[in-house]
Amino acid sequence: MKRHLIALGVATIALAVGVGTATAANDPPPGADQLLGQLAGATQGAPAAGTAGQTASNASLPVGISGVSGVAVGSGSGSATQTATNAANADASNTSSTDQTANATQTGGSSSCLSGCGGAGQAQAIDQSALTQQDADAEAAAQQNAVNANVPVSIAGGNVSGGSSSADQTATNKADADASNKSTTDQSATATQTGGSASCTSGCGGAGQSQTVDQSALTKQDADAEAQAQQNAVNANVPVSIAGGNVSGGTSSANQTAGNTADASANNKSSTDQNATAKQTGGSSSCTSGCGGNGQEQNVIQDAQTKQSADADAMAKQNVVNANVPVSIAGGDVNGGISSANQTATNKADADASNKSNTDQTANATQTGGTSRCASGCGGNGQEQNVIQDAQTKQSADANALAKQNAVNANVPVSLAGGDVNGGSSSADQKAYNSADADASNRSSTDQSANATQTAGKSQCWSGCGGNGQEQNVVQIGETKQNADADAGAKQDALNTNAPLLVVGGDPGRGSSSAKQDAGNKADADASNKSNTDQGATATQVAGDSTCWSGCGGNGQEQNVIQIGKTKQDADADAKAKQNAVNANAPESILGTGLSGSGSSSADQTARNSADADASNKSKTDQDATATQTGGKSECWSGCGGNGQEQNVIQIGKTKQDADADAKAKQNAVNANVPLLVVGGDPSLGSSSASQDVSNKADADASNRSRTDQDATATQSGGGSKCWSGCGGNGQEQNVIQIGETKQDADADAKAKQDAVNANTPLSVIGDHLSGSGASSAKQKARNNADADATNQNDTDQDVTVDQKLADTSCGGGCGGKGQEQTLVQKSKTKQDGRGNAKAKQNLVNVDLPFTLSLGKEKRGKARAE
Repeated sequence: MKRHLIALGVATIALAVGVGTATAANDPPPGADQLLGQLAGATQGAPAAGTAGQTASNASLPVGISGVSGVAVGSGSGSATQTATNAANADASNTSSTDQTANATQTGGSSSCLSGCGGAGQAQAIDQSALTQQDADAEAAAQQNAVNANVPVSIAGGNVSGGSSSADQTATNKADADASNKSTTDQSATATQTGGSASCTSGCGGAGQSQTVDQSALTKQDADAEAQAQQNAVNANVPVSIAGGNVSGGTSSANQTAGNTADASANNKSSTDQNATAKQTGGSSSCTSGCGGNGQEQNVIQDAQTKQSADADAMAKQNVVNANVPVSIAGGDVNGGISSANQTATNKADADASNKSNTDQTANATQTGGTSRCASGCGGNGQEQNVIQDAQTKQSADANALAKQNAVNANVPVSLAGGDVNGGSSSADQKAYNSADADASNRSSTDQSANATQTAGKSQCWSGCGGNGQEQNVVQIGETKQNADADAGAKQDALNTNAPLLVVGGDPGRGSSSAKQDAGNKADADASNKSNTDQGATATQVAGDSTCWSGCGGNGQEQNVIQIGKTKQDADADAKAKQNAVNANAPESILGTGLSGSGSSSADQTARNSADADASNKSKTDQDATATQTGGKSECWSGCGGNGQEQNVIQIGKTKQDADADAKAKQNAVNANVPLLVVGGDPSLGSSSASQDVSNKADADASNRSRTDQDATATQSGGGSKCWSGCGGNGQEQNVIQIGETKQDADADAKAKQDAVNANTPLSVIGDHLSGSGASSAKQKARNNADADATNQNDTDQDVTVDQKLADTSCGGGCGGKGQEQTLVQKSKTKQDGRGNAKAKQNLVNVDLPFTLSLGKEKRGKARAE
């Protein structure tokens, strides 16, 4: 009988063991692994080259060789019109668009186990990577040679008659180089992970969840544009007689319009948009005893890097000549006729290098723990949530513009070993404009927005259960580096002259002069950086309520919000303008019989020269953090641990700005009536009422402007606790740290030098005498200005709101006290250095000064020069 009972007990134990093994084997906890990867790469290269060369000739060339004495070579009236257009255009452009969208959903199934089962596992990962590389290179070169000429020639023949000249020439030369890159990257990820419910009697492992969303975008752009334009334009009326008769130039009213332009544009534009939404929900668990707690990990990572380089070089060179030049070599008289030729010359070099970047990162992360029920000896749930946003932008813009112009509007009859020279009256107008414009600019906008919510589930335990643990981290990093360099150089030589020349001959007689000259020369360099960084973080952490009879561990919470904004800007602008403007009436006689009269002079000269350098930096950093940490309620009969909370908010804003501007303007302006006689008779001069209006300006402006705004709101609330006896007290630590550092350096140098001469100066060297210079009422107006402005402006605003609360506790006896620590640190450091140097130098001469050397006597007319 006893053996039968033993056998029955062994069979019963074996059956029980068999049933448990079968349950574990037939219904195992589910496991799931979900991976989604997206990789996009784009590489673009666009080279473009444009070259244009043009030689345009419109000429009238009647020629007579060894003709019969007294036979004339005449071209008749010249009214030929020439229009020449030459253009080189190079356009290199890249456009890229990348769109990545990922939607991943993972749901765990429910599990039921009697004992000794492993916990369910879930892994979900989304990886998006986009790489864009663009290179655009454009080169344009345009060269133009345009000649519109009336040139009758007689060699050992009769008279030469140029006839009247009304030929018009319009010459346009342009080189246009455009290199541009445009990139758009859009990454969107939505990840949802839900854990299944688990039911276990004892000894089962807790469920585990891992969710990761990783977005990476790298953009690199390089744009290089070079434009070169060179123009030579000649509009001429040149009758020539060699060992022949008289030369009659006739009336000249030829008009010349010449335009030369070099335009280089290098542009980069990038837009990166990263949007991630991650939601993780833990399943509920029910266990009698000895079960492990659930674990959750959630990571959202966004990384955006942008690098842009823009280089633009423009060079424009122009040589324009509008001339009426009758020439006699060993021949008769030279009659220049009346000159009313007009010349308009425009030369421009424009270099534009610009970068524009926009980075937008948005992350929404939600993590919710499931509820747990356990009788005794179960582990607590664990949660970790990380949101990391990193944006790095580097921009370099370099613009160089160089404009050089030589403009000549001349009426110059010439006689070598011949007869008299009669220049005739001159009312020729000259308008010459030369400009170099270099613009280098960087624009960057970084927007980071993070919303993180972490909520722990409720727990119910009879005794000996571990407390829940929560960790939440939000990290935002925005780094911007900008470098802008602009160089502009403008050089102009403008000559408007009426200068009959006689060497070993008769008398160069000249009519009245009312020629007008308007010359403008400008160099403009603009280097600017603008950066905007906006970081907004909202972190919410809520602990679940816990109910325990005895011997349970307390909940633990850690919450960190870190924001870092770094900006470095460097702007350098250099502008140089040099102008030589001459408006002259200068008949010359060398070994001649006399200088019978230059006629009255009412020539007007207006010359403007300016160099403008502007280097500016503007930075704005806005950091806004809202952190809320709430502890759950706890109820315990005896021997339970207290809850612990730690909350940290750290904001760091660092800005460094360097602005350097150099402007240099140099002007030489001459408005002169200067008849010259060397070893001859008497240079007599008519009245002079010539006017001169000249301005020279150097303007250097270096400015830095920075604004840092840090706003932190931290709220920490401990949950209420009820304990009968022997329970630990709750503890809280709260830290808020704000650091703002700004360093600014502004340096401005301006130099202006002006030499202005308005003169009426007949000159006789070893001559007979100086009978009279005539009346002089010439007016001179000269302005010279150097302006250097170096400014730094900084605004730092730090605002903190902290709230730390522990709820009321009730305890029967032997309970630990509460602990609280609260730290608030605000640090602001600003360093500014501003230097402005301005130097202006002016030499003015307004003179009526007849001069004779060695022989004769001097006689001066009435002077009213101003």
